[in-house]
Amino acid sequence: MPLAPLASQAYGRAGLPKARLVNMYVERTPEGPTDSARRSRPGLVASTTRGFGPIRAILTHAGYRFVVSGTRVFRDAVQVGVLPGVSRVRLAQSDDQLVMVADGLAYLVGASVATIAIPDGYLVSDVAFAAGRFVYAMQASGEFRYSELSDAENIGALNFATAESSPDDLVSLENLGDDVLMFGEKTTEWWGPTVDIAAPYQRYNGRRYDVGSAAQNSAVKIENGIIWVGTAQRSDRTDLKVYRTGSTPEVISTPAIDAFLSQCADISLATAIEVPSEGRSFYVLNIPGVTTVAFDAREKLWSEWASYGLDTFRIQCADAGLYGDNDTDQLWTLDQDANTDGGDAMVRTCSAYVPTIGRFRVECLELYCSRGEGALGTEPLVEMRYTDSDDMDWSAWDRVSLGPHGVSPRARWHQLGQAKPPGRLIEFRCSDDVLFSPFGLAVNERR
Repeated sequence: MPLAPLASQAYGRAGLPKARLVNMYVERTPEGPTDSARRSRPGLVASTTRGFGPIRAILTHAGYRFVVSGTRVFRDAVQVGVLPGVSRVRLAQSDDQLVMVADGLAYLVGASVATIAIPDGYLVSDVAFAAGRFVYAMQASGEFRYSELSDAENIGALNFATAESSPDDLVSLENLGDDVLMFGEKTTEWWGPTVDIAAPYQRYNGRRYDVGSAAQNSAVKIENGIIWVGTAQRSDRTDLKVYRTGSTPEVISTPAIDAFLSQCADISLATAIEVPSEGRSFYVLNIPGVTTVAFDAREKLWSEWASYGLDTFRIQCADAGLYGDNDTDQLWTLDQDANTDGGDAMVRTCSAYVPTIGRFRVECLELYCSRGEGALGTEPLVEMRYTDSDDMDWSAWDRVSLGPHGVSPRARWHQLGQAKPPGRLIEFRCSDDVLFSPFGLAVNERR
């Protein structure tokens, strides 16, 4: 009989089977034996440490690697100053200037850290660089201020404007080329450069989203667009979804992802990064206290990512192949061939659903995986559990071998009782330091 497919993404909705895909993603296999396999996400490899953590920002600028660890600012391995606060630092750079924003203040960062004076003593919430100028969002306001050309510290008293198509406060600034997207609490406006020195930016008429931003640090540039956690106002509620920029904002989240967002006690604390891997880009979103979800921009599929012993993936900022820990002083790199996170187990989970009209006895399950999972002399293990009651009553995990190195493995389980309508939901997981790449499931296959 043909192999049953494995779930292609994390999914959950009342009345439907709940699928899981944790620390894995879908790899298309047009040459067979099925149309896709499940691959492990890249593992974490320890690089170096800075300060005492957590890592709040990483950026390569003018040939130096700048890292904010706790309140300490490093240029390569040398501390050059301090920044207050505990949340992620907002960053913008030109060819020769780097600006950081933390706890309401803007700083010019280089061989030292110096506060940038904002006219009228306004507090700053964000910064961007576009069309030769630094743009500063004011806290608790729709107003933004801008610098003179190529001079982050030179902000004239009259160098300001207001994102005013809707009276909401600015949450974040994101640039696409020379355009600046001004994300408010309820709306998003597009602004672009002009030739008018007195008004160097103008709002594009007709380019406004009736969707705001729920989390400043959720916006990430991926594949010539921006993905972010947005808020849409309804007559009776505010909806949280993940959007991507376009002629209109495109919803890319699923009901399962929306449910995760709604479970977060404070969604404004969500953070996101881009993780490139083998020709694809992942939008990796940490939802505090809930989980981390990853959107595969090529396949347009979602999965969950997690670090051992934590609710979420342990990374909160990234730059040029280096990733910052959201709790410790550790800087990491990612390796597609690594099957652990710095030696900690990477628990990979996938699921399948076997529908049935009537009861039938499950004599045997076989999980098919790619060849050569373990190192020489090892026999990796995989666990299975199942439920016939919408995941309310799981069986105990049952562990079996995938077979020795070099053998095309089939993990087998026998005598699993009667499956009941409407069907059986099955989960598989592997935590060994081995390649784990399942591609199909056989039920009661005759030999």
